[in-house]
Amino acid sequence: MLKLAFKKNHILLTIGLVLSIVGGTVIFIKENKNNPNKATTAPVITFSTDSPEEKTPSSIGYKWRGLGNDPKSIIIEKLGIDAFVQNVGVDQNNEIAVPNNIHIAGWFINTVRPGEKGLSIIDGHVNGVTSDEGVFKRLPDLVIGDTVRVVFGDNTTVSFVVKDNKNVATSDSASLLFSQNPTIGRQLNLITCTGNYNRVQREYERRQITILEKVN
Repeated sequence: MLKLAFKKNHILLTIGLVLSIVGGTVIFIKENKNNPNKATTAPVITFSTDSPEEKTPSSIGYKWRGLGNDPKSIIIEKLGIDAFVQNVGVDQNNEIAVPNNIHIAGWFINTVRPGEKGLSIIDGHVNGVTSDEGVFKRLPDLVIGDTVRVVFGDNTTVSFVVKDNKNVATSDSASLLFSQNPTIGRQLNLITCTGNYNRVQREYERRQITILEKVN
């Protein structure tokens, strides 16, 4: 189960957003008022559940809902991933909301849409409460040069190439997740949990962050 929690502190990032890092998810304290995605009318997940759905979307008749320029699915052929993408915002804990199904990824709407100029973030579960098959379970297997595709609601596709794949301590992951490489104009970061699960703190001790660059 994904929990993007970080220890409490505040940092000012170069992208001009003040973040609070709390227990498992990255959160915005101050939104970018110029965010072009703010006015979207598509459904946005704003509640994070500790027990996300573990059945595959096809088995429960899941129907994607979004705008034509919203990311609809993410395809990583090397890992056998062809998964829906939900829009996720800030949840009840003032943190980034997580997808309500372990087989679905989540695009954080306070970042640019994948492929646009700037930084985009997509998160995904590593597992569930009873299932060990979260959408980003095999994210650590990606290497530099591997490709990832994002398909939008209008069926257009944007391709990305892996530039780096980092395994970092939870306490260090916020600065990496929200940092844009100055040599990458259109960057996509994928994130999931990894490492040992701390049952006392109820979170994973490390994060896997894959850094990608748009190639078409």
